Amino acid sequence: MIGLLVALLSAVVYTVGLTVEQRALHGAESISVHRPLHLARVLLGNPRWVFGCVFAALGSLGLIVSLGLAPVSVAQPAFAAGVACTLLVATLVLGERITRGEYVALGVMPVALGLLGLSTAEGAETGTTANTPVLVAVSLTTVVACVGVMAVVGGRGRYVSAAAMGAAAGLAQGSAGLQGKGLGGLLADHGLWAAVAPALLSPYPYLYALGWAVGIVLFQTSLQRSRASITAPVSNVVGNVFTVVAGTLLFGEQLPDDPLMLALRVGGFALTLVVVVLVRGNVASAEADTSRLRAENAVAADADR
Repeated sequence: MIGLLVALLSAVVYTVGLTVEQRALHGAESISVHRPLHLARVLLGNPRWVFGCVFAALGSLGLIVSLGLAPVSVAQPAFAAGVACTLLVATLVLGERITRGEYVALGVMPVALGLLGLSTAEGAETGTTANTPVLVAVSLTTVVACVGVMAVVGGRGRYVSAAAMGAAAGLAQGSAGLQGKGLGGLLADHGLWAAVAPALLSPYPYLYALGWAVGIVLFQTSLQRSRASITAPVSNVVGNVFTVVAGTLLFGEQLPDDPLMLALRVGGFALTLVVVVLVRGNVASAEADTSRLRAENAVAADADR
């Protein structure tokens, strides 16, 4: 129960940071993954974005703690569902227009992830260790594939949609989530201070930094092209499914034996796919709205000079 509460609280903190990042990016210069130095200068030179990034990072750290307290199929879905619900509230408060499909997608998402959480049998053991070579191989392959596909498609002059880039970001961040599960396991097994040395000697923090860096570059680029209500659900669903499936296997957390619990697990994953389909249907209009908003902000800024 404590792990679930920590995951939900972390989701609120993360979403506050995400919302601040979005507002900062919509008023900033255009960024591209093909100009990494310019991208870093624009992001790090924007105090509002840095402030939002700090909050998002704190939320991510909270997720790591929760992953050491509860099975990945409970903590990760709870975090993603919390992000979806908080994001919907933030979007409404900010007065942004949301389509009917987005309402349905954001409404279905917490239900889907809630089913995943309910499908975990009460008292299920939390896996804290994994086969390190396999974990490293899965993580590196995932991150390299994300970077490679985006580079090849974008390098050929093809337009990469915000949803596709958000999905790639989700996979990269899902890879980081696996390392978060490993770090959370070390915290659970050794305690805070005693876990420092084993953590530094493990591949977890370094692979976490790699997955986080690739994920944040892809996600921030997609976030500038569209609204958080479009990119975040896609990124969260893809990353969540990847982390739950891979984490359950790599850390030896068993699937439910009870037919009802197993049905809830399968139903949860099926609904996450429905979310992706619903969100992708609104990508074009969302990107057009965001482009118009950015153009209006640029004109207003020129007029003030």
